Amino acid sequence: MKGFAKRIVAALVLTMMAYVGFRVAAHNQWIIVTLGEKAVEIGEAPPVIDPESEFSLLVVGDTGDESPQRTEVVAAMRRLSGMVAPDAAVLLGDNFYERGVDSIDDPRFQTDFETLFDERSFPFPFYICLGNHDHRGNPQAQTQYTERSDRWTMPENHYSIRHRAGQTAIDLFVIDTHLIANRDDLGKEELVWLDDQLDQSDATFKIVLGHHPVITGGKHRPDSALTETLPALLREHAVDLYLSGHDHDLQLNDSGQGWLQVVSGSGSKLRSTSWTEQTVFAKATAGFCWLLVRGNQLWITFYSTEGRLFTFRADI
Repeated sequence: MKGFAKRIVAALVLTMMAYVGFRVAAHNQWIIVTLGEKAVEIGEAPPVIDPESEFSLLVVGDTGDESPQRTEVVAAMRRLSGMVAPDAAVLLGDNFYERGVDSIDDPRFQTDFETLFDERSFPFPFYICLGNHDHRGNPQAQTQYTERSDRWTMPENHYSIRHRAGQTAIDLFVIDTHLIANRDDLGKEELVWLDDQLDQSDATFKIVLGHHPVITGGKHRPDSALTETLPALLREHAVDLYLSGHDHDLQLNDSGQGWLQVVSGSGSKLRSTSWTEQTVFAKATAGFCWLLVRGNQLWITFYSTEGRLFTFRADI
């Protein structure tokens, strides 16, 4: 009996240590863990066959901290960009830590975007969305900067973009989840706009972009204002992907309702994450995501600063 009691105590201690380790790691960048990680086949990376008939998109979030990690992530994106010739990239919010930018003339537009993502390496549009830290400054300066930059694209807090890959149409819908999470009247208007835009879309692939996730195993549990509204719209309108940052890790989660949740928020900061029942892949590592559309096929690939981690293929 004593031996059994010791084993119970030991198990409890290990559980508490894991929990405490996760909570500590969730609030700093020193102790980083991926709890409940499962072994998965990494899959095969899709080759780029014909850029004219394919759509290629780089996905990264939370790039607003001038950290060594950010330097490594952008360098890895630069290497991949030279090989796969992306059509565009997205920045998933928290573009400027800790308090956004002050005005359209803020020098951080140069240091944290134009120079960081140099035009020679990234000669394509960047679709931008706002994060909660961006709202601590002057968020409208980021929409105004669209008029000044050839690549920075955010004409409004929410907007849509259409791309084509041969005969395949891909619609991107960018939203400001900070407004929805704070139950702002503008957030309600945004949800009406999204509902209407999705209803009108006849695209083969529908992709929604926002800063906050609605499915995550990371530090930030989904906001109730988002979970009460956004998943229903994604399901009703047969959205394929919801892309977000906010949690500083990499994740692919299956909603079980026809749409997938990508979290790509480790562009400049890193926290612990965990696997849940909805996790397809998750890793607490610096990195980014790459999407490739060819015909009715969609590849979702995650990269660390050192190389490819995981590829998932969905057939629509």
